[in-house]
Formats: sequence, structure tokens, C-alpha cells
Amino acid sequence: MAPELSVLHVEDDFADAMLLQQALRDAGGYALNIEVVRTLRDAGFKLRRRAYDLIIADLRLPDSTDPNETVGLLQQHANDAPILVLTGSAGVDADRIGPDVAMLDKNLYFDGKGARRAAELLARVLDAAAARDRDALMI
Repeated sequence: MAPELSVLHVEDDFADAMLLQQALRDAGGYALNIEVVRTLRDAGFKLRRRAYDLIIADLRLPDSTDPNETVGLLQQHANDAPILVLTGSAGVDADRIGPDVAMLDKNLYFDGKGARRAAELLARVLDAAAARDRDALMI
């Protein structure tokens, strides 16, 4: 039986949250316990109180104005959990966030054309979460 992974998903758009959750379930053979919060503030609150196996976050949040600061806060409280950042049009300084954070452009990968690449990335992210190995995210 596959291990259960606890996932914190930071997403303010209900449709995007449902789409990603289905893609996660399709990508790997893991049981998932997914908690969704809508703001960076709520994410910080959750992360200070418990550990998660995986953190997934959209960069466009109601209380987030700087994508680099958003990622920095998540890294600060991740407790070595892998982080998957969902981008769209927000710019992130890859040199600042480091190679231990995976990035997925929703516009490219969930438009149907890049679904296979998205599934491969999500499977790799889930495997890294199960192994608690952030280095497995590096491309």
C-alpha cells in the first residue's frame, strides 16, 4: 500500500485547486491528504503548527505581492518538505529560490499541450515528498 502524503496547497482559485488536486491523484500511486488554504498568511499559520510532506503554492495570492518573498516564507517553514511553485505570469528569481524548489507554469502545462510533462513533474514531486528528498526535485 502506498504511503499517505500530507500536502499543503496554497491556492485562492477554487477551480485551479481542483484541477491540480486531480492531476496529483492521476500522477502517482499515493494516498493524499490535501489541505487547501487561500492566503500566504494562512499557509504560514499552518506551517508553524505542523509538518507537511509537500507544499504546493500559487504565487498569485491575495496577500502576496512579491513572488520571491512568498517562496522565501514557504522555504523558511517547510521543514525540508519539497516545494512546488505554480507560476503563471508572476516572475520568480530562480537564483534566489534555489534548485530545491520545483516550478510548474500552469498556463503551459495545464492547457492540454503539456499535460504529459506536467504529469511527469508531479510524479517526481510526489516521489520526492515520499522520500523527503528535496534534491530529487532538481532538474
